[in-house]
Amino acid sequence: MLSVHVVSHTHWDREWYHPAERFRQRLVALIDELLDDPPADGSSFLLDGQTIVLEDYLDVRPDRASELSSALRDGKLEAGPWFVLPDELIPGGEALVRNLLAGRRTLRGLRADPPPVLYCPDSFGHPAALPELARGFGHSVVVLWRGFGGARVPEDDAFWWVAPSGDRVLVYHLTRAGYELGANLPPEEDAARVRWTEMRAQLAPRSSLDAALLLNGADHHARQTRLADAIRALGAVAKPDQTRASSLREFAGEIEKRATSRRVREVRGELRDSYGYTWTLQGTLASRTPQKRRYVRRERELLRDVEPWSALAAFYGRGSRRQLTNAAWRPLLLCQPHDTLCGCSVDDVARAMDGRLESVAAQAAGLREDALLDWIGHDREAARRDRDAWNPALLVRNRAARARSGVAIVELTSQIADVPVGPRSIHVSIAQRVLPKTPRLAGAAPVQVLSRRIDHERIEAPRDYPDNDAVARLHAAVWIEDVPAYGVAAAPFKASRTRTPRRVERVSVEDGVMTNGHVTLRFAEEHPLTLEQSGRVVRDFIEWESRRDRGDLYTPAIREAKLAPRLLNTRLIHRGPLRASVEQRWRLRDSDNRVDARVRFVLDAGAAWLRIQITGMNSARDHRLRLRFRTDVEGGRTFADAAFGSVERKPIQVSEEDSAMEEAVPTAPLHRYVSLFDDRHGATLFSDGLTEYETDANTIAVTLLRSIGELSRSDIVERPGHAGWPAPTPEAQCLGPFEAELAVMLHGPRTEAVIDEIERASDDVLFPLTGDTLRSALQVHPPVHGVALEGIGLSFSSAKESESGEWLVLRCVNLLEKESAGSWRLGREVREAHMARLDETILTPLAAKNDTIPFLAPPRGVVTILVR
Repeated sequence: MLSVHVVSHTHWDREWYHPAERFRQRLVALIDELLDDPPADGSSFLLDGQTIVLEDYLDVRPDRASELSSALRDGKLEAGPWFVLPDELIPGGEALVRNLLAGRRTLRGLRADPPPVLYCPDSFGHPAALPELARGFGHSVVVLWRGFGGARVPEDDAFWWVAPSGDRVLVYHLTRAGYELGANLPPEEDAARVRWTEMRAQLAPRSSLDAALLLNGADHHARQTRLADAIRALGAVAKPDQTRASSLREFAGEIEKRATSRRVREVRGELRDSYGYTWTLQGTLASRTPQKRRYVRRERELLRDVEPWSALAAFYGRGSRRQLTNAAWRPLLLCQPHDTLCGCSVDDVARAMDGRLESVAAQAAGLREDALLDWIGHDREAARRDRDAWNPALLVRNRAARARSGVAIVELTSQIADVPVGPRSIHVSIAQRVLPKTPRLAGAAPVQVLSRRIDHERIEAPRDYPDNDAVARLHAAVWIEDVPAYGVAAAPFKASRTRTPRRVERVSVEDGVMTNGHVTLRFAEEHPLTLEQSGRVVRDFIEWESRRDRGDLYTPAIREAKLAPRLLNTRLIHRGPLRASVEQRWRLRDSDNRVDARVRFVLDAGAAWLRIQITGMNSARDHRLRLRFRTDVEGGRTFADAAFGSVERKPIQVSEEDSAMEEAVPTAPLHRYVSLFDDRHGATLFSDGLTEYETDANTIAVTLLRSIGELSRSDIVERPGHAGWPAPTPEAQCLGPFEAELAVMLHGPRTEAVIDEIERASDDVLFPLTGDTLRSALQVHPPVHGVALEGIGLSFSSAKESESGEWLVLRCVNLLEKESAGSWRLGREVREAHMARLDETILTPLAAKNDTIPFLAPPRGVVTILVR
């Protein structure tokens, strides 16, 4: 006998085949109706597990905030815990945490709580760490659909899902019909009997707990008419099964209770395979590729170059910026919904996402500047009013939780002329001015200028108009010693030559050989490149691949070769001594289409990797463009970075019968890096934001572009039928400029030491030392220490202000399969420290020793510590 919980709901894609504003008009009508005529006692209406619908509604109907709050508290409406229902495979683990924190803020503002369920009804796959994420926010049940099911997994509808850390949650897996199984229930008994027979055939054979969730609703659906009659008719015809109008909270409570006395299977790892059960839609990872890259770069900027500085400034008593930081996160989180971030929406939606990303960039730049200047104690008002006291300096920031030395890529800015603004201003001719000499820096190696430009810069203060100057900006490489962990070091400009630091490494170029003693690149005009490292030689290590793609924004349909690549020339750009680079110009074309690309191979002094910078112009439609990186790792295993730690990925093998519904794609999500390992050695490719890779034998292929002009097609054999409403998407052809930055490193086999080496290299590649000129500095600022993470295999994850504003939140991830001893070391004495959940709920106290907090990280565990 089944216990069936009928939960009315709507699945609300905030934007998809319409922009958000159009869907909001329908949303307001839906919630107005629910407030005017609330669900019956004992039942609820589920607003799709996300709280953005509440904010969107209140933007239009702020007058009904009290009624909405009451409906949520009384259980008539259910929403959350997500802020938006995200794509779960492209965002990092911390970005998913920010999503859940934002969802909780919305509900707390309405004095409500979410049901204890991480509700994921339509995400295109799920990361292995999701159980840990759920548990970290107090959710013990997950409801999901895509990404699991079919002949390769148990048929049960409930299972324990175990994260790499050992955390587990109870999963309820929806039927093949997903969240639409109970849509539009008939109110007449004869029709209800036929319908129940069909629904029970899907529910009963899979039921492992004799309890079932019947979701009554569908995409953007209002509550069905005559719902009470339909529930009564279903109850009458379903006997002896028990059916009742219910809530997600009540259903979760029942299956949790039943699971304690039943034998429930365990499942581990990512959930990216529902082939033959329902569409998995893993082919969206490269749709609108340049936009995805911009999203990832903005996400990493907030996490590594905004939040930590703001949090450390607050920790040192310089004032809180957590509300402004939350405001910067909001437009980024609004990019996370799967139809938005996955790129499978109409062009209007993509343009709205572009605007949000521009907003994030502007907010991030301002927050970083303000926090850094406050932290080092720079007085803007005094500087603005005492220009004669300026002592220009380069401020180098270290965006890693360990002290670093090495090449920093910086902006050196020198004044050319004062440029007045206003009615009494006069024209200032810049062309006649003598450009300033390259500044010398105290304690730094000679500066290597990479490029120059003329610009304007404003020195601003809260109570004055800006001081506006024409300036010379030098994009330069400098060698910087001993920048503290998550800290700042200042190098004042000096008029005289200064001593070169002792440990400066160099890079040299001679006779077609570029080397820094660790990595060597051999190059020649119109000849393949050879990469050498640690006695290993990889010849012709990059290859272009262009193939026709007749798919849509959901599913690639890769066909024959399309554009033929031709190397136009190879030339030396920079000779060193700190940065050397060689550039190849390529043209890929057929009779009607063309891609022009520049690939620059960059080697820095002391680096254990080779950077690859790609800029191009795409004029080709309906194709996929990839770069393939050859390694000397034959038949190796693939390990890829993912949310809260790497996972091993193996090809998904699907039967011919299951492939008839949807063919399995060989590509997979790319986060910071992907590695190949055999028993003797390994190779890693790092990515600055591209989101799709494929490994094949000894090769790692990275998707630079997927150019597609249709939202959904029904005539592709890889996925017969429409996955969305058909609509032209000409802007998804990605015509115009594109960019990427990658890096390649050869190393040893997969050991604990190499895992740690790759993680450190990831920081060095993606978050190198960088700096900007503070022309208005009034003093020589001593180095400022932030926070250091110590411990083998421990990966820095987050440093942020707590939601309450009372704590500094420090988080790291243990990448090893064994317990690891670690410590956080701060630049000042710690008064109090506690272990906490991901949602910042305090768990147990920790004993701090002066400025150091020792801890033990469980195998593959995420460790959150609150400090003050």
